[in-house]
Amino acid sequence: MGKAGRYYHGSTVTEDVAAIGTSYDKDKYHTHVLTPGQFTSIINGVYVRITSIAGGSATPKITMRLSCDSGGDYTFLPDTEATVAIGLTTSTVGVCAWQFDLPVKQFFGTGTVYLHIKIDQGTCTLDASCITWSE
Repeated sequence: MGKAGRYYHGSTVTEDVAAIGTSYDKDKYHTHVLTPGQFTSIINGVYVRITSIAGGSATPKITMRLSCDSGGDYTFLPDTEATVAIGLTTSTVGVCAWQFDLPVKQFFGTGTVYLHIKIDQGTCTLDASCITWSE
């Protein structure tokens, strides 16, 4: 019998990327290997956890993009902004979440995508990120 409904998958990266500023830095990103071959599925969500928030307002915003290359030149999910949900007991940590339903075919025939972020003011550390997708 064939499958019914969607199968959901996730990729989580927990590598610290420090000194994220107000513009994209091509050398500061998380690498997500979504599939062993060419990624052709639907991106459902992106979750980002930041720490060491400094030099900004009480309600910072994060802008993120997903690309097929580490330099961020072959973007398939363009700049998308969200307000950071600041921790309840620690004001220097927070989370952003984005929901999509975007069919994607990786340009370069691989299952690897790259997540770049920037903060609207001050600096932060990209602490963790998760991309969920379905087929």
